[in-house]
Amino acid sequence: MIAQQSDDWRPTPADGPVDLVVDGELFQVTVRADGGYSSKWTSGPNPGYGFGSSGPRVAWQSDDGLPPAPLPLPLPTIRDHRESIREFLSNINPETGYLD
Repeated sequence: MIAQQSDDWRPTPADGPVDLVVDGELFQVTVRADGGYSSKWTSGPNPGYGFGSSGPRVAWQSDDGLPPAPLPLPLPTIRDHRESIREFLSNINPETGYLD
């Protein structure tokens, strides 16, 4: 059974894979230690197919030439993951089950 996740929850690597149902499709979202994630389309027609995102990167400059500590960037919320999955699904070719 898949638990209903709060839209504001920010899964971490320690949470392990999170199952999400989006528009009737099942995805397994795994957050990596670098802040990136992978979304595997487990109900899709092509085993192992899905998409991912690299971890966030921050660029900054200081006046004294020494880099300040970057602010930690928040991990994506469940709402963010669902939006990414919907965008992915909107670009899937229904005949092939792959991105065009």
